[in-house]
Amino acid sequence: MAKIMITGSSGFIGGHLWRELKNRGHELIGVDLKDGKDINDVIAEELDGVDYVFHLAAKAKVPYSIENPIETHITNVSGTLNMLEQSRIAGVKKFIYSASSSAYGDQDRLPLDESMLPNPMSPYGVQKLVGEYYCRVYFDVYGIQTVSLRYFNVYGEDMPSDNAYSAAIAIFQQKKRDGLPLPVLGGKQTRDFTYVGDVVRANILAMESDTTLVGQIVNIGGGKNYSIDEIASAISDKIEHLPQRKGEPMDAIADISFAKYLWGWEPTQDVIEWLKK
Repeated sequence: MAKIMITGSSGFIGGHLWRELKNRGHELIGVDLKDGKDINDVIAEELDGVDYVFHLAAKAKVPYSIENPIETHITNVSGTLNMLEQSRIAGVKKFIYSASSSAYGDQDRLPLDESMLPNPMSPYGVQKLVGEYYCRVYFDVYGIQTVSLRYFNVYGEDMPSDNAYSAAIAIFQQKKRDGLPLPVLGGKQTRDFTYVGDVVRANILAMESDTTLVGQIVNIGGGKNYSIDEIASAISDKIEHLPQRKGEPMDAIADISFAKYLWGWEPTQDVIEWLKK
């Protein structure tokens, strides 16, 4: 069994990943602000004997990054760089980075594939993109195996309403429980939604695969897109439309063929079907 460090281990995706890896018998080390540990403070000695690092920790909210670009930069860029550097010093085998589809921004065509020129529309999108560049450079220059998994709107059990990946779904569900109308910002914009179990599986496949990780960027998405109106309507018939917020693209759908090519990965869950369970 492997020795593994997970940053953001108390978060939504990190918690799911932790439980799955624990069930498989791996030795785990968690790093999370909720436990008083900042990724900028991690040192190589704490990574002694660690085989794999899953770097999920981030301040992952677009609006918050717009209001606090320096603070989010320190976590999302400097924190990622520190984790890479300490992993390099410690001799970690693979560094698996949780990137974001926000790197794409608005594009002229769909689906979104990894060869497209990035067009981030918020400080958060820029920061996550810089993390990808550092991952690639750390393979090119230092030889540490890295990969950047670009998540598309992750949803699933235990997601909090302040979760950046799929906040709309959790907020909508809470409003329905409270008997209130669902606040839809815009509504016509489309998104690709990815089940958290599928995201966990992609991370583990990246870890276990014999394919060398050379700083690749890999989309992890559902491969379908739905409008926010469609998502809201699957939850409730009480909807309140509000203006769409700034810093977000109009449409997104992932081309997931590269993940299938590398690891045989495909999504197993459709978001509308999941919502109707």
